[in-house]
Amino acid sequence: MTLGMDLRTLLLAVLLATAGCADKSDRELLALARDHLQKNDRPAATIELKNLLQKFPKSGEGRFLLGQVLFESGDAAAAEAQLREALTAGHPDSDTLPLLATVMVSLGQFPALVHQFGALELKDDRAAAQLKTQLAIAHLSTRSLDDAEAALGTALQRAPGHLPALVLQGRLKLARGDAPGALAQMEDLLSRHSGHADGWLLKGDLLALRSKADAPAAIEAYRKALGIDNTLVTAHAAVLSLLTERQDFDAAGKQFAEMKRALPKHPQTLYFEALLALKRGESMRVREITEALLRGPQQDPRVLLLAGQAEMQMNSNVQAEALLVKALKLAPQAAPPRRMLAQLYLAGGQADQALAVLKPLFEGSGQDAGLWVLQGRAQLMAGDARSAEASFARAAGLRPDDKRIQASTALARLGQGQAGPALNELEAVARADGGTTADLALISERLRRGELDAALKAVDGLAAKQPKAALPDLLRGRIAMQRRDTAAARRHFEAALSKEPAHFGAQASLAALDVSEGKRDVAQARFKSVLQRDPGHAQAHLALAELAARGEASKEDVTRLLAAGVAANPAAAALRAALIDQHMDDGNTAQALSAAQDAVAALPDQIELLDRLGRVQWAAGDINQAVPTFNKMVMLQPRSALPHLRLAELHGARGNSEGAAASVRRAMEADPASLAAQRAGIALALRAKRPAQALAIARTVQSQRANEAVGLLLEGEIELAQKNFDAAAAAFRKALVKPDGSAAAAKVHQALTSGGKAAEAGRMAEAWQKSHPDDVAFVLYLADTALSQDNTALAEMRYRAVLKHQPDHVNALNNLAYLLARLKKPGAVELAERAVRLAPNRAPLLDTLALSYAQENQLAKAVESQSKAVALAPDAHDFRLSLARLQMQAGNKAAARVELDKLAAQGTRFAGHDEVRQLLKSLGS
Repeated sequence: MTLGMDLRTLLLAVLLATAGCADKSDRELLALARDHLQKNDRPAATIELKNLLQKFPKSGEGRFLLGQVLFESGDAAAAEAQLREALTAGHPDSDTLPLLATVMVSLGQFPALVHQFGALELKDDRAAAQLKTQLAIAHLSTRSLDDAEAALGTALQRAPGHLPALVLQGRLKLARGDAPGALAQMEDLLSRHSGHADGWLLKGDLLALRSKADAPAAIEAYRKALGIDNTLVTAHAAVLSLLTERQDFDAAGKQFAEMKRALPKHPQTLYFEALLALKRGESMRVREITEALLRGPQQDPRVLLLAGQAEMQMNSNVQAEALLVKALKLAPQAAPPRRMLAQLYLAGGQADQALAVLKPLFEGSGQDAGLWVLQGRAQLMAGDARSAEASFARAAGLRPDDKRIQASTALARLGQGQAGPALNELEAVARADGGTTADLALISERLRRGELDAALKAVDGLAAKQPKAALPDLLRGRIAMQRRDTAAARRHFEAALSKEPAHFGAQASLAALDVSEGKRDVAQARFKSVLQRDPGHAQAHLALAELAARGEASKEDVTRLLAAGVAANPAAAALRAALIDQHMDDGNTAQALSAAQDAVAALPDQIELLDRLGRVQWAAGDINQAVPTFNKMVMLQPRSALPHLRLAELHGARGNSEGAAASVRRAMEADPASLAAQRAGIALALRAKRPAQALAIARTVQSQRANEAVGLLLEGEIELAQKNFDAAAAAFRKALVKPDGSAAAAKVHQALTSGGKAAEAGRMAEAWQKSHPDDVAFVLYLADTALSQDNTALAEMRYRAVLKHQPDHVNALNNLAYLLARLKKPGAVELAERAVRLAPNRAPLLDTLALSYAQENQLAKAVESQSKAVALAPDAHDFRLSLARLQMQAGNKAAARVELDKLAAQGTRFAGHDEVRQLLKSLGS
């Protein structure tokens, strides 16, 4: 037979087959598909179902069966689309909804599942139990444990022996911290239902969690599950994970071979092939697999995470960030992408970015020690040693026996005053531990105590472990800055940059030195060089915009810089947030609203952007749009207090005190550890004249944050508000002994002074200054207090004391300049000019500078400075009145009248309206 005859024969066969399909009814095609499904021939079933739907697109059963086949084949996104079509086509809810709920759970669509089907009650008991069980999984995944328990109760009421619900009860026990109870429940269930694969799967999970010694027993349990159902992907994954953790790559390879035989083309099989390749350091192979898996409109955040990790291994940090940001966008509540992004940002010296991306992970129970350590590292890199100490201490409380965070236990002892032994222990752990956590904690504590030589020694220990890392040199530079040795600081920052040329923290530190030396153009060049290497670098764009804002650039120029950053990196939420804020600062609500809408359209699940959109909508007067925006935040992060607090503010603005109170209560219920919610609860209780309730909340804060001062500070503030001055002073004194309690010193002094104990307050101030000579904040408080009491000589002495310690302290410079100008003493102009150079766009500083110029009869400069203050704060009527006076002094009567007319329009709403009337009268008006 010739080749031509073969082709004709083949075409004839295809045509006959096609004709045969065309002649078949929907029932016949469905019967063929079911027959293939009974034989477990999914590819053939898929072909028959697609043929059916091409001819009968409204076949509900066809859509349902295709959705089932697609889900079993690993294409959950396509399965969801078919199942929703099945519902539209009228396929029974009792068949479709349980499977659709299962698919949505597999896709991580937990809030959407609860929102769409949470209140639905199916008539069929078995279907109702299946749906409620999936809803329970969704609640469990979002830590809504009471809701999960209620859904399981309903499931077991409708179908008392429903095994998936019984297994999930075990998972609920585990979520509540009762792992032994969960294991006992599974042992009991498996004694009666030994052929239930999910029961063996949970038993494996419980054993794996119990200890490393139980890993073999866990693997055995997982393999029993696979003996019942060898397509159980999670069991394959669990065995692979345990074997990989034990570095048993031979056994892991065999397990993967079993998975590949059972599920040869399943996306999960490919995923684990990539995961094993990543463990072996085969980054290019990971890239090949993940690129294939990421083709198409639906993308799995776990695959994006894996791809991001591979790019990090290959030092492709820009691509890694893009992939991880996508993963975070798809799974905003998932911890792994946030952790990985935080590590990426820390590696690049972007501490603020790391802290921002970690923040949502602390809105729940905060029971992950690793997260606290990661946050502590970021805080230390950002120069916030005090907060870093608190984070390390929280980690130690969660895992006191973990060698990697024993340093945090020592920090907790430091907070109890056991300084010598605790520091010795911290140093011993740092020497013995090959990791860096103890070193970072030790550096944090030494810096907090102002022991710079000891801190440098601890940095040397860190450098020995990380000889090629930028962080040790960065820390040395910051210590040099504390010593005001800018030359040494510059050397250290340059050394950090030589080791890691892409380290943004080193670039930013050098830029700060450049600015302090008047080399703003050099600082700008640094950030522009970062953007040449990485055009989408969000922090570099933000830094350029900040430099422009602090310089002579116009508001329009700052806005253009931020808009350029958004165009270069549309996925950078921080840039979009800054652009929205800039528009709002400019008073341009319409553009802020447009920017916020664009931001949410691009990044719909970013809470900080939704928050800004809601606030801008509110500012624009569109409260009816702000409410659903804040409600969407509730849906995305049901355990976050923020959206409830926003709704409380909105209700309060509307005069709905009951609605505001209800929202505050919901905020406290959503996140019982949220300090913002607790503060709002205290304010609510005080407004309702319930001080005992307010104190109860403050004491809850104390119990939650035993190593922090905040609870005692809140208690003191409540007592102060009730004029219980002795009780307030007692609470503030207790706060003083906490690691972060230095802020309480001013409060103790205030409580004593308010209680009529001036002599005791004086003795307390003297003792505190003697024991804490570097507490500049307390000296500034004393200076401000003296100024408010018109004790000008004492105020001047104390402001100068602040400047001796911190020559660039903006508030001290400004307040001393104001005082000297008021007293007509020399030196005011120099101080005020320094303050404005350090913070160019702060209206109060420009107001002080104008006063200083006026006292030296430099009226043109005074008018120019005061005009800038008014432009920055057009609603600050006192600034405008000062400008009118200066214009009159300078002989500019027409210009003065313009300002006075604007003030006169305010009428009695402006407290200085009598003076305005008199000045206008003097001008002949």
